[in-house]
Amino acid sequence: MNKVWVFQESTLETALDEWVRDQIDHYPQKEELIRTVALAMRDFLNSRQVAEHKMVMKVADKPRF
Repeated sequence: MNKVWVFQESTLETALDEWVRDQIDHYPQKEELIRTVALAMRDFLNSRQVAEHKMVMKVADKPRF
C-alpha cells in the first residue's frame, strides 16, 4: 500500500525543525549535512516537480459560500 502524507506547511516546518535538532543532538559532527538535507527537503517540496505532479493543494483563504 502506498503512503499518503498529509500536513500543512506550518506543521512541516515545525516537524522538520524538530527533526534537525534531534539529528544534530545525535550526530553533532554532521550538523552541516543535516542542515543541508533539511534545506533540500524544503526546496523539493517547493519545486516545479512537486507542482507538476500535483503533490500539493492550495487552500483558499476564505470559504466560498
